[in-house]
Amino acid sequence: MKKNRSSIVRDSLNTFGTNAIGAVITIISSFLVLNRVQPSIKGLYNTVQLWGGGFSSILGLTLNSAVTYFVARYTIKNTGYTIKKLTLGISAAIAVIGTLVVILFRGSASFYETPVPYLAAIVIYAVSSFVLNISTCVLRGENKFKSYNMLLLLQKVLVTLLAVAVFLRPSAAVWVWGTVAISIFLILLSLYFVKRWNGPQPQPAPADDIPVHTGSMVKYSLKSHVSTVLNYLNMQVGNYIVQGRFGTAIFGVYNTAYTLMQQVWILPDAVSVVIMTRIASMQEQQDKQKLTIISCKIVTYITTMSAVLLVWVSNLLVPVIFPKYVGALGPLKYLIVGAILISYAKVLNNSIAAYGRPELNIIPTALGIASNLVFSFLFIPLYDVNGVAMATSASLSLQGLVSIVIFCTFTKTPFYRLFIPTKSEIAMVKNIFKK
Repeated sequence: MKKNRSSIVRDSLNTFGTNAIGAVITIISSFLVLNRVQPSIKGLYNTVQLWGGGFSSILGLTLNSAVTYFVARYTIKNTGYTIKKLTLGISAAIAVIGTLVVILFRGSASFYETPVPYLAAIVIYAVSSFVLNISTCVLRGENKFKSYNMLLLLQKVLVTLLAVAVFLRPSAAVWVWGTVAISIFLILLSLYFVKRWNGPQPQPAPADDIPVHTGSMVKYSLKSHVSTVLNYLNMQVGNYIVQGRFGTAIFGVYNTAYTLMQQVWILPDAVSVVIMTRIASMQEQQDKQKLTIISCKIVTYITTMSAVLLVWVSNLLVPVIFPKYVGALGPLKYLIVGAILISYAKVLNNSIAAYGRPELNIIPTALGIASNLVFSFLFIPLYDVNGVAMATSASLSLQGLVSIVIFCTFTKTPFYRLFIPTKSEIAMVKNIFKK
Protein backbone atom coordinates (compact mmCIF):
# COMPACT_ATOMS: atom_id res chain seq x y z
CA MET A 1 0.00 0.00 0.00
CA LYS A 2 2.91 2.37 0.81
CA LYS A 3 4.36 2.07 -2.67
CA ASN A 4 0.93 2.48 -4.25
CA ARG A 5 0.20 5.50 -2.07
CA SER A 6 3.51 7.14 -3.03
CA SER A 7 2.80 6.64 -6.73
CA ILE A 8 -0.67 8.14 -6.26
CA VAL A 9 0.80 11.22 -4.59
CA ARG A 10 3.45 11.50 -7.30
CA ASP A 11 0.99 11.21 -10.18
CA SER A 12 -1.56 13.46 -8.46
CA LEU A 13 1.05 16.15 -7.85
CA ASN A 14 2.35 15.84 -11.40
CA THR A 15 -1.17 16.09 -12.80
CA PHE A 16 -1.96 18.98 -10.46
CA GLY A 17 1.25 20.74 -11.47
CA THR A 18 0.42 20.26 -15.14
CA ASN A 19 -3.11 21.57 -14.60
CA ALA A 20 -1.80 24.52 -12.59
CA ILE A 21 0.65 25.46 -15.33
CA GLY A 22 -2.18 24.98 -17.79
CA ALA A 23 -4.35 27.34 -15.75
CA VAL A 24 -1.65 30.01 -15.89
CA ILE A 25 -1.35 29.52 -19.64
CA THR A 26 -5.16 29.76 -19.88
CA ILE A 27 -5.06 33.10 -18.07
CA ILE A 28 -2.44 34.34 -20.53
CA SER A 29 -4.60 33.14 -23.42
CA SER A 30 -7.64 34.85 -21.91
CA PHE A 31 -5.67 38.06 -21.49
CA LEU A 32 -4.86 38.02 -25.20
CA VAL A 33 -8.32 37.03 -26.41
CA LEU A 34 -10.70 38.84 -24.06
CA ASN A 35 -9.00 42.18 -24.60
CA ARG A 36 -9.37 41.80 -28.34
CA VAL A 37 -12.61 39.99 -29.22
CA GLN A 38 -16.17 41.11 -28.66
CA PRO A 39 -18.48 39.02 -26.42
CA SER A 40 -20.48 38.04 -29.52
CA ILE A 41 -17.40 36.38 -31.09
CA LYS A 42 -16.58 34.57 -27.86
CA GLY A 43 -20.22 33.52 -27.58
CA LEU A 44 -20.09 31.94 -31.03
CA TYR A 45 -16.93 30.02 -30.11
CA ASN A 46 -18.51 28.94 -26.80
CA THR A 47 -21.61 27.76 -28.71
CA VAL A 48 -19.47 25.33 -30.72
CA GLN A 49 -17.82 24.15 -27.48
CA LEU A 50 -21.10 23.81 -25.61
CA TRP A 51 -23.06 21.88 -28.23
CA GLY A 52 -20.10 19.88 -29.52
CA GLY A 53 -19.17 18.91 -25.98
CA GLY A 54 -22.81 18.04 -25.32
CA PHE A 55 -23.01 15.66 -28.28
CA SER A 56 -19.74 14.04 -27.21
CA SER A 57 -20.87 13.59 -23.60
CA ILE A 58 -24.47 12.54 -24.20
CA LEU A 59 -23.94 10.32 -27.26
CA GLY A 60 -20.55 8.97 -26.14
CA LEU A 61 -22.19 6.45 -23.76
CA THR A 62 -19.46 7.27 -21.17
CA LEU A 63 -17.17 4.85 -22.95
CA ASN A 64 -14.22 6.79 -21.50
CA SER A 65 -15.06 5.61 -17.98
CA ALA A 66 -15.24 1.98 -19.10
CA VAL A 67 -11.99 2.34 -21.03
CA THR A 68 -10.16 3.66 -17.96
CA TYR A 69 -11.55 0.94 -15.71
CA PHE A 70 -11.02 -2.03 -18.05
CA VAL A 71 -7.57 -1.00 -19.25
CA ALA A 72 -6.46 -0.48 -15.64
CA ARG A 73 -7.76 -3.90 -14.63
CA TYR A 74 -7.33 -6.08 -17.76
CA THR A 75 -4.58 -4.10 -19.61
CA ILE A 76 -4.65 -2.94 -23.23
CA LYS A 77 -3.74 -6.44 -24.42
CA ASN A 78 -7.20 -7.71 -23.46
CA THR A 79 -9.17 -4.57 -24.30
CA GLY A 80 -7.56 -3.02 -27.40
CA TYR A 81 -9.76 -4.63 -30.07
CA THR A 82 -13.02 -3.86 -28.25
CA ILE A 83 -12.00 -0.24 -27.64
CA LYS A 84 -11.23 0.28 -31.34
CA LYS A 85 -14.54 -1.23 -32.43
CA LEU A 86 -16.65 0.78 -29.99
CA THR A 87 -14.79 4.02 -30.67
CA LEU A 88 -15.40 3.78 -34.41
CA GLY A 89 -19.07 2.85 -33.99
CA ILE A 90 -19.88 5.59 -31.47
CA SER A 91 -17.95 8.21 -33.48
CA ALA A 92 -20.11 7.42 -36.50
CA ALA A 93 -23.27 7.68 -34.37
CA ILE A 94 -22.19 11.07 -32.98
CA ALA A 95 -21.53 12.36 -36.50
CA VAL A 96 -24.90 11.22 -37.85
CA ILE A 97 -27.10 12.19 -34.89
CA GLY A 98 -25.24 15.46 -34.33
CA THR A 99 -25.76 16.45 -37.96
CA LEU A 100 -29.49 15.67 -37.78
CA VAL A 101 -29.90 17.70 -34.58
CA VAL A 102 -28.20 20.86 -35.87
CA ILE A 103 -30.21 20.65 -39.11
CA LEU A 104 -33.45 20.14 -37.22
CA PHE A 105 -32.82 23.00 -34.78
CA ARG A 106 -31.14 25.33 -37.26
CA GLY A 107 -33.94 27.90 -37.05
CA SER A 108 -34.43 27.68 -33.28
CA ALA A 109 -33.50 30.32 -30.70
CA SER A 110 -30.32 28.41 -29.91
CA PHE A 111 -28.94 28.54 -33.46
CA TYR A 112 -30.53 31.48 -35.25
CA GLU A 113 -27.35 33.53 -34.64
CA THR A 114 -25.06 30.64 -35.66
CA PRO A 115 -23.85 30.58 -39.32
CA VAL A 116 -23.92 27.24 -41.17
CA PRO A 117 -20.12 26.64 -41.13
CA TYR A 118 -20.19 26.73 -37.33
CA LEU A 119 -23.01 24.19 -37.25
CA ALA A 120 -20.69 21.86 -39.17
CA ALA A 121 -17.90 22.74 -36.74
CA ILE A 122 -20.11 21.62 -33.84
CA VAL A 123 -20.32 18.09 -35.26
CA ILE A 124 -16.61 17.86 -36.11
CA TYR A 125 -15.70 19.22 -32.69
CA ALA A 126 -17.97 16.61 -31.06
CA VAL A 127 -16.35 13.66 -32.85
CA SER A 128 -12.78 14.86 -32.30
CA SER A 129 -13.47 15.55 -28.60
CA PHE A 130 -14.87 12.06 -28.14
CA VAL A 131 -11.93 10.31 -29.83
CA LEU A 132 -9.38 12.43 -27.94
CA ASN A 133 -11.11 11.61 -24.66
CA ILE A 134 -10.96 7.88 -25.38
CA SER A 135 -7.30 7.91 -26.36
CA THR A 136 -6.28 9.87 -23.26
CA CYS A 137 -8.34 7.51 -21.07
CA VAL A 138 -6.30 4.61 -22.44
CA LEU A 139 -3.19 6.44 -21.21
CA ARG A 140 -4.81 6.90 -17.80
CA GLY A 141 -5.77 3.25 -17.62
CA GLU A 142 -2.17 2.31 -18.40
CA ASN A 143 -0.97 4.76 -15.71
CA LYS A 144 1.04 6.64 -18.34
CA PHE A 145 0.50 9.90 -16.49
CA LYS A 146 3.75 11.38 -17.75
CA SER A 147 2.49 11.13 -21.33
CA TYR A 148 -1.02 12.13 -20.27
CA ASN A 149 0.25 15.27 -18.53
CA MET A 150 2.50 16.08 -21.47
CA LEU A 151 -0.57 16.04 -23.72
CA LEU A 152 -2.49 18.33 -21.36
CA LEU A 153 0.38 20.79 -21.20
CA LEU A 154 0.93 20.72 -24.95
CA GLN A 155 -2.77 21.36 -25.47
CA LYS A 156 -2.55 24.51 -23.31
CA VAL A 157 0.53 25.71 -25.19
CA LEU A 158 -1.18 25.21 -28.55
CA VAL A 159 -4.30 26.98 -27.28
CA THR A 160 -2.11 29.92 -26.26
CA LEU A 161 -0.55 30.04 -29.72
CA LEU A 162 -4.06 29.98 -31.15
CA ALA A 163 -4.97 32.86 -28.83
CA VAL A 164 -2.08 34.85 -30.34
CA ALA A 165 -3.53 34.15 -33.80
CA VAL A 166 -6.99 35.27 -32.65
CA PHE A 167 -5.43 38.39 -31.11
CA LEU A 168 -3.79 39.23 -34.43
CA ARG A 169 -6.94 38.38 -36.37
CA PRO A 170 -10.08 38.54 -34.18
CA SER A 171 -12.22 35.92 -35.89
CA ALA A 172 -14.53 33.20 -34.65
CA ALA A 173 -13.50 31.09 -37.67
CA VAL A 174 -9.80 31.17 -36.71
CA TRP A 175 -10.69 30.34 -33.11
CA VAL A 176 -13.10 27.48 -33.88
CA TRP A 177 -11.22 25.73 -36.68
CA GLY A 178 -7.91 26.20 -34.91
CA THR A 179 -9.37 24.40 -31.89
CA VAL A 180 -10.56 21.52 -34.07
CA ALA A 181 -7.10 21.24 -35.66
CA ILE A 182 -5.47 21.09 -32.21
CA SER A 183 -7.79 18.23 -31.18
CA ILE A 184 -6.95 16.21 -34.28
CA PHE A 185 -3.21 16.70 -33.76
CA LEU A 186 -3.49 15.63 -30.10
CA ILE A 187 -5.40 12.49 -31.09
CA LEU A 188 -2.54 11.42 -33.34
CA LEU A 189 0.02 12.18 -30.64
CA SER A 190 -1.92 10.32 -27.94
CA LEU A 191 -2.16 7.23 -30.17
CA TYR A 192 1.61 7.35 -30.54
CA PHE A 193 1.99 7.44 -26.74
CA VAL A 194 -0.40 4.49 -26.39
CA LYS A 195 1.77 2.40 -28.73
CA ARG A 196 5.04 3.50 -27.14
CA TRP A 197 6.59 1.55 -24.23
CA ASN A 198 10.02 2.07 -22.66
CA GLY A 199 9.92 -1.21 -20.76
CA PRO A 200 7.83 -4.38 -20.54
CA GLN A 201 4.09 -3.94 -20.72
CA PRO A 202 2.23 -4.55 -17.44
CA GLN A 203 0.53 -7.90 -17.04
CA PRO A 204 -2.92 -8.31 -15.47
CA ALA A 205 -3.58 -10.51 -12.47
CA PRO A 206 -4.05 -14.15 -13.55
CA ALA A 207 -7.79 -13.97 -12.85
CA ASP A 208 -8.09 -10.88 -15.10
CA ASP A 209 -5.98 -12.15 -17.99
CA ILE A 210 -8.95 -12.69 -20.30
CA PRO A 211 -10.22 -10.81 -23.39
CA VAL A 212 -12.82 -8.15 -22.63
CA HIS A 213 -15.80 -8.40 -24.95
CA THR A 214 -17.98 -5.59 -26.26
CA GLY A 215 -20.94 -6.55 -24.06
CA SER A 216 -18.98 -6.21 -20.83
CA MET A 217 -17.61 -2.80 -21.72
CA VAL A 218 -20.96 -1.50 -22.99
CA LYS A 219 -22.70 -2.76 -19.84
CA TYR A 220 -20.26 -0.88 -17.61
CA SER A 221 -20.51 2.20 -19.86
CA LEU A 222 -24.29 2.26 -19.70
CA LYS A 223 -24.24 1.94 -15.90
CA SER A 224 -21.99 5.00 -15.82
CA HIS A 225 -23.74 6.83 -18.62
CA VAL A 226 -26.93 7.87 -16.87
CA SER A 227 -25.03 9.64 -14.10
CA THR A 228 -22.57 11.12 -16.62
CA VAL A 229 -25.35 12.63 -18.73
CA LEU A 230 -27.16 13.98 -15.68
CA ASN A 231 -23.92 15.38 -14.28
CA TYR A 232 -23.11 17.02 -17.61
CA LEU A 233 -26.56 18.56 -17.82
CA ASN A 234 -26.37 19.81 -14.25
CA MET A 235 -23.01 21.42 -14.96
CA GLN A 236 -24.03 22.92 -18.30
CA VAL A 237 -27.77 23.57 -18.19
CA GLY A 238 -27.10 27.14 -17.09
CA ASN A 239 -24.94 27.71 -20.17
CA TYR A 240 -27.66 26.29 -22.43
CA ILE A 241 -30.28 28.52 -20.81
CA VAL A 242 -28.18 31.67 -21.14
CA GLN A 243 -27.20 30.87 -24.73
CA GLY A 244 -30.79 30.18 -25.79
CA ARG A 245 -32.60 32.85 -23.75
CA PHE A 246 -30.21 35.80 -23.43
CA GLY A 247 -28.27 35.65 -26.73
CA THR A 248 -24.72 35.02 -27.89
CA ALA A 249 -23.11 38.17 -26.46
CA ILE A 250 -24.44 37.69 -22.90
CA PHE A 251 -23.58 34.01 -23.15
CA GLY A 252 -19.98 34.98 -23.88
CA VAL A 253 -19.90 37.01 -20.65
CA TYR A 254 -21.63 34.35 -18.51
CA ASN A 255 -19.37 31.62 -19.86
CA THR A 256 -16.40 33.71 -18.73
CA ALA A 257 -17.72 33.49 -15.14
CA TYR A 258 -18.20 29.74 -15.56
CA THR A 259 -14.66 29.35 -16.92
CA LEU A 260 -13.23 31.32 -13.99
CA MET A 261 -15.13 29.08 -11.57
CA GLN A 262 -13.67 25.95 -13.19
CA GLN A 263 -10.15 27.03 -12.28
CA VAL A 264 -10.73 25.99 -8.64
CA TRP A 265 -11.19 22.41 -9.86
CA ILE A 266 -7.52 22.03 -10.78
CA LEU A 267 -6.75 19.80 -7.77
CA PRO A 268 -10.09 17.89 -7.65
CA ASP A 269 -9.76 17.04 -11.34
CA ALA A 270 -6.12 15.96 -10.91
CA VAL A 271 -6.89 13.68 -7.96
CA SER A 272 -10.05 12.22 -9.51
CA VAL A 273 -8.12 11.40 -12.70
CA VAL A 274 -5.47 9.45 -10.76
CA ILE A 275 -7.57 7.89 -8.00
CA MET A 276 -9.90 5.82 -10.19
CA THR A 277 -7.22 3.64 -11.77
CA ARG A 278 -5.47 3.08 -8.44
CA ILE A 279 -8.63 2.10 -6.55
CA ALA A 280 -9.73 -0.17 -9.40
CA SER A 281 -6.48 -2.12 -9.05
CA MET A 282 -6.58 -2.35 -5.21
CA GLN A 283 -7.75 -5.59 -3.60
CA GLU A 284 -8.39 -4.47 0.00
CA GLN A 285 -11.60 -2.52 0.69
CA GLN A 286 -10.01 -0.80 3.68
CA ASP A 287 -7.21 0.60 1.51
CA LYS A 288 -9.75 1.95 -0.99
CA GLN A 289 -11.71 3.62 1.78
CA LYS A 290 -8.67 5.25 3.43
CA LEU A 291 -7.38 6.60 0.13
CA THR A 292 -10.76 8.11 -0.78
CA ILE A 293 -11.28 9.75 2.62
CA ILE A 294 -7.93 11.48 2.85
CA SER A 295 -8.11 12.54 -0.81
CA CYS A 296 -11.50 14.19 -0.21
CA LYS A 297 -10.22 16.16 2.78
CA ILE A 298 -7.08 17.47 1.13
CA VAL A 299 -8.93 18.34 -2.07
CA THR A 300 -11.75 20.21 -0.32
CA TYR A 301 -9.49 22.20 2.00
CA ILE A 302 -7.33 23.44 -0.86
CA THR A 303 -10.34 24.03 -3.15
CA THR A 304 -11.99 26.25 -0.52
CA MET A 305 -8.89 28.41 -0.14
CA SER A 306 -8.50 28.60 -3.92
CA ALA A 307 -12.13 29.67 -4.35
CA VAL A 308 -11.82 32.55 -1.89
CA LEU A 309 -8.60 33.69 -3.54
CA LEU A 310 -10.12 33.43 -7.04
CA VAL A 311 -13.09 35.66 -6.19
CA TRP A 312 -10.85 38.25 -4.54
CA VAL A 313 -8.39 38.37 -7.45
CA SER A 314 -11.19 38.42 -10.04
CA ASN A 315 -12.93 41.38 -8.40
CA LEU A 316 -9.60 43.17 -8.29
CA LEU A 317 -8.36 42.50 -11.82
CA VAL A 318 -11.30 41.84 -14.18
CA PRO A 319 -12.59 45.47 -14.18
CA VAL A 320 -9.07 46.67 -15.03
CA ILE A 321 -7.86 43.96 -17.45
CA PHE A 322 -11.12 42.72 -19.03
CA PRO A 323 -13.59 45.64 -18.80
CA LYS A 324 -15.77 44.14 -21.56
CA TYR A 325 -16.42 41.14 -19.30
CA VAL A 326 -16.97 42.84 -15.94
CA GLY A 327 -20.52 41.47 -16.02
CA ALA A 328 -19.06 38.03 -15.27
CA LEU A 329 -18.32 39.03 -11.65
CA GLY A 330 -22.01 38.90 -10.65
CA PRO A 331 -22.59 35.26 -11.64
CA LEU A 332 -19.13 34.25 -10.36
CA LYS A 333 -19.86 35.10 -6.72
CA TYR A 334 -22.83 32.71 -6.78
CA LEU A 335 -21.20 29.94 -8.83
CA ILE A 336 -18.18 29.70 -6.55
CA VAL A 337 -20.18 28.31 -3.62
CA GLY A 338 -21.30 25.26 -5.58
CA ALA A 339 -17.80 24.89 -7.02
CA ILE A 340 -16.49 24.09 -3.53
CA LEU A 341 -18.99 21.41 -2.52
CA ILE A 342 -19.00 19.68 -5.91
CA SER A 343 -15.30 18.94 -5.36
CA TYR A 344 -16.44 16.15 -3.01
CA ALA A 345 -18.51 14.60 -5.78
CA LYS A 346 -15.59 14.77 -8.23
CA VAL A 347 -13.48 12.53 -6.00
CA LEU A 348 -16.26 10.35 -4.58
CA ASN A 349 -17.90 9.62 -7.94
CA ASN A 350 -14.64 8.27 -9.35
CA SER A 351 -14.03 6.28 -6.19
CA ILE A 352 -17.48 4.69 -6.33
CA ALA A 353 -17.02 3.91 -10.05
CA ALA A 354 -13.68 2.27 -9.22
CA TYR A 355 -15.50 0.04 -6.71
CA GLY A 356 -17.40 -1.23 -9.77
CA ARG A 357 -20.68 0.48 -8.76
CA PRO A 358 -20.98 3.50 -11.10
CA GLU A 359 -24.78 3.24 -11.06
CA LEU A 360 -24.78 4.64 -7.50
CA ASN A 361 -23.71 7.98 -8.95
CA ILE A 362 -27.10 8.31 -10.65
CA ILE A 363 -28.79 9.40 -7.41
CA PRO A 364 -26.80 12.60 -6.68
CA THR A 365 -26.67 13.63 -10.32
CA ALA A 366 -30.41 13.10 -10.80
CA LEU A 367 -31.19 15.19 -7.73
CA GLY A 368 -28.72 17.80 -8.96
CA ILE A 369 -30.29 18.33 -12.39
CA ALA A 370 -33.85 18.18 -10.98
CA SER A 371 -33.06 20.86 -8.39
CA ASN A 372 -31.26 22.94 -11.03
CA LEU A 373 -34.36 23.06 -13.21
CA VAL A 374 -36.61 23.92 -10.25
CA PHE A 375 -34.27 26.65 -8.99
CA SER A 376 -33.90 28.04 -12.53
CA PHE A 377 -37.68 28.33 -12.80
CA LEU A 378 -37.77 30.19 -9.48
CA PHE A 379 -34.67 32.39 -9.73
CA ILE A 380 -34.39 33.47 -13.39
CA PRO A 381 -37.57 35.59 -13.43
CA LEU A 382 -36.27 37.42 -10.34
CA TYR A 383 -32.53 37.71 -11.01
CA ASP A 384 -32.01 37.11 -14.77
CA VAL A 385 -28.48 35.80 -15.50
CA ASN A 386 -27.54 35.87 -11.82
CA GLY A 387 -30.54 33.61 -11.23
CA VAL A 388 -29.00 31.04 -13.59
CA ALA A 389 -25.80 31.14 -11.55
CA MET A 390 -27.71 30.81 -8.27
CA ALA A 391 -29.63 27.78 -9.55
CA THR A 392 -26.44 26.11 -10.80
CA SER A 393 -24.61 26.75 -7.53
CA ALA A 394 -27.45 25.40 -5.39
CA SER A 395 -27.72 22.24 -7.48
CA LEU A 396 -23.95 21.61 -7.42
CA SER A 397 -23.98 22.00 -3.63
CA LEU A 398 -26.83 19.51 -3.32
CA GLN A 399 -25.08 17.05 -5.64
CA GLY A 400 -21.91 17.23 -3.57
CA LEU A 401 -23.74 16.63 -0.29
CA VAL A 402 -25.75 13.69 -1.65
CA SER A 403 -22.53 12.12 -3.01
CA ILE A 404 -21.14 12.22 0.51
CA VAL A 405 -24.26 10.49 1.87
CA ILE A 406 -24.07 7.79 -0.85
CA PHE A 407 -20.40 7.07 -0.20
CA CYS A 408 -20.83 6.98 3.57
CA THR A 409 -23.80 4.62 3.28
CA PHE A 410 -22.15 2.32 0.72
CA THR A 411 -18.82 2.05 2.56
CA LYS A 412 -20.25 2.41 6.11
CA THR A 413 -18.03 5.43 6.71
CA PRO A 414 -18.96 7.84 9.55
CA PHE A 415 -20.05 11.17 8.06
CA TYR A 416 -17.57 13.27 10.05
CA ARG A 417 -14.55 11.40 8.66
CA LEU A 418 -14.91 13.19 5.34
CA PHE A 419 -14.55 16.57 7.05
CA ILE A 420 -12.33 16.27 10.14
CA PRO A 421 -8.72 15.05 9.79
CA THR A 422 -7.40 12.48 12.27
CA LYS A 423 -3.94 12.57 13.85
CA SER A 424 -2.86 9.52 11.86
CA GLU A 425 -3.95 11.15 8.58
CA ILE A 426 -2.05 14.35 9.39
CA ALA A 427 1.04 12.29 10.21
CA MET A 428 0.63 10.25 7.03
CA VAL A 429 0.42 13.38 4.84
CA LYS A 430 3.53 14.80 6.49
CA ASN A 431 5.45 11.57 5.91
CA ILE A 432 4.37 11.35 2.28
CA PHE A 433 5.43 14.89 1.45
CA LYS A 434 8.71 14.52 3.36
CA LYS A 435 9.54 11.63 1.05
